[in-house]
Amino acid sequence: MKHRSITSLSLVVFMGLIILLSMSHQAQSHPVKLTEAKEGFVGPVWSPDGRSLAMTRGDRIGIWRMNSDGTGLEQLTADRASGYKFAWSPDSRHIAYRAEKMIDGKRYFAIKVVDVEDKAVHQIEDYQRFLGTPRWISGDGTIVYETDRDGTLAKTHASQLALSQIQNEAMDLVATTSRDLQIWISHPDGRDRILISGPDQRCFDPILSPDGGRVCYTSLEHAGSISVVYIDGTHRINLGYGSDPCWSPDGLRLVYEVTEDDGMVITGSDLYLIRFDGQARVRLTNTPDLIERGPAWSPDGTRIAFSAAGAIYTVPVQPPTLIGE
Repeated sequence: MKHRSITSLSLVVFMGLIILLSMSHQAQSHPVKLTEAKEGFVGPVWSPDGRSLAMTRGDRIGIWRMNSDGTGLEQLTADRASGYKFAWSPDSRHIAYRAEKMIDGKRYFAIKVVDVEDKAVHQIEDYQRFLGTPRWISGDGTIVYETDRDGTLAKTHASQLALSQIQNEAMDLVATTSRDLQIWISHPDGRDRILISGPDQRCFDPILSPDGGRVCYTSLEHAGSISVVYIDGTHRINLGYGSDPCWSPDGLRLVYEVTEDDGMVITGSDLYLIRFDGQARVRLTNTPDLIERGPAWSPDGTRIAFSAAGAIYTVPVQPPTLIGE
């Protein structure tokens, strides 16, 4: 009996060491540089098929695309503000974005879609004083966007586009931020709109999990923290300090950045992984010479793209079983 207890304890210790070693190894993953710093790129976004990365520059003027290995770099559009929260179509053939222009000293916005193959641009919503950034809600060309600062939704159909029929659960719901910085979730037509953020929270940037079951968002409280909540407003979990979260393809983990600053500018940043329930927090990068920003998880779950000093990098991600999940 004593021998069996010692054996069991040894097994537990051994498994614990394996997990710790795996976590340590994950933290030492080495980034792979895909573009040069002179390009000034930020905000990489994977295409749903994982074959391409789209990105913009610091001023958010224009969108560029390249293959996932860094080859084939090309510019798709030069519209003002087009690089802010653009969205790939489900079939990876188009990118929807919000364009901006100045009229009599005031900003006006339009919704446009660019074909990533022939670079043809289609304007699907005329310029007006307020338009939110576009999101695809189905594979037939339907795009949803906000029409005011209270999160009122409108839909338009890019009927001139030929898109493959691709659907997932997350496309049936839309998360928005109201002018009082509260997070709401509803169907694309506005039905069943419910408040899911805490009553005393001030929040922004809600992101639905790939399965549509949870929402992560950033809160201004506690000097900036990330929260996850179920779409019915229950099981709210604060994941701690961080920003710019991105879901893993299976919806079980998030990658996010943890920055340091001197009160004026950001002086350091690294990427972390964490389960949606706040468990198994792992440091993904440890690079004093890089300030990692804007992480994006590849559709196959094996790589995370980010920007640093104007260049785009990717870093490998180990399977969940190797980091204690």
